[in-house]
Amino acid sequence: MQLNNLHSDKYNLVGEENYVPHFQPIVSTLNQKIYGYEVLGRLYQPETNDFKSLGAYFHNSQINVSEKVQIDRVIREKAIKYLKSAGTNTRLFFNLMPNILSTVHQEELLSPGRFHLIQLIEKYGINEKNIVIEITEDEFNGKIERLLTMVEIFRNYGLKIAIDDVGAGLSNLERIGYIHPDIIKIDIKIMRESLSNKSFRHILSAIAEMSLKLGSELLFEGVETEKELTLALSMGATLIQGFFFSQADKEFQNRAHYSTRLIEIMEKYSGMRFMEYLEDFHKKQKILDELSIIFSQIENNIETNNVEFNNLLLHNLDSFPNTIYKILLVDIHGYQVTSSYERNTLGDWVENESEKNNNYAWKLFFVDHKANSFFFQKKWGVSKPNFDIAKQREYVIFTFNISDKVLVAMVEWN
Repeated sequence: MQLNNLHSDKYNLVGEENYVPHFQPIVSTLNQKIYGYEVLGRLYQPETNDFKSLGAYFHNSQINVSEKVQIDRVIREKAIKYLKSAGTNTRLFFNLMPNILSTVHQEELLSPGRFHLIQLIEKYGINEKNIVIEITEDEFNGKIERLLTMVEIFRNYGLKIAIDDVGAGLSNLERIGYIHPDIIKIDIKIMRESLSNKSFRHILSAIAEMSLKLGSELLFEGVETEKELTLALSMGATLIQGFFFSQADKEFQNRAHYSTRLIEIMEKYSGMRFMEYLEDFHKKQKILDELSIIFSQIENNIETNNVEFNNLLLHNLDSFPNTIYKILLVDIHGYQVTSSYERNTLGDWVENESEKNNNYAWKLFFVDHKANSFFFQKKWGVSKPNFDIAKQREYVIFTFNISDKVLVAMVEWN
């Protein structure tokens, strides 16, 4: 098979026997064994006795689609055939580009038997549960309804669906919403940016939380260092892929090849996280103890004297720890009944009357506190971390029951 557009400066024009699938292991953090392999196309060059990646070739929009399909089918069949001959119960991840898929099946009446991958599964008697389709992130020019129809055919046949490079493109969220993938693969760039950029880390956390709510497994690809592996673990990754374990190879590996190393790192990480949690709990408990004393005094004043709420706060502001930088009182319906008091850069309290009568009843932390207070008789609560973009700092909100008149005292802590 000779191909016209492989660019002889980078690829040699050779026969199809030199198109060889390579397999990069994907390791499970649940059992520390190889979960499966991503199938990657490689071109063997006899004169240098090495392999060239075909990634750039498949993503080159100037190359004819029919040629890409031709090579892809050769590599795909060789991979399926190797899976059969290996007799191993493992999974193969195949990249499918939506544009190519849509072009090949543009006018066809769609059914499972028309898809080359399903034809190969039937031909070689492969368990369909061992095949994962990766919908790659590229510009899609076809009709989304047709793509969804094809994805649904694959899913109904029994194949798992993954979305690749999440975080790399603008259409990811839309595609995730439509496809509802079994697996979400995190883009390398957003993972690495997260190591030094808080904004990216928060975005990554949001993707991780989204995967939990969707029931999708989280796969981190491109992991090369222990630091990147630790980041993936902190985000709840169940699957890891990258040079930290292995480059793509022509053959499968022993399933437990990386178990000892991964277990050691995971145990070390688990111990460190446990100590971080204990330290965080200790800090929060210290603040809670101090605030409980202050609010007990305020509660006594409410019960014994008809004191105006603002004055209650003013008389007690100097008692609050330096780590508290904002405080206000809210009634049972969520309406702010006092001014807000906030520390300035010098640490002095400044009154802000403009926020009085703000309503927080719809805020998640308020609803959560109110429900816990009613059902469990819990007097206090602590929100998840928030970020103040104007002041560029992270904070949490402590909520306290003071009395029947004032449901919540809201305190921001950094």
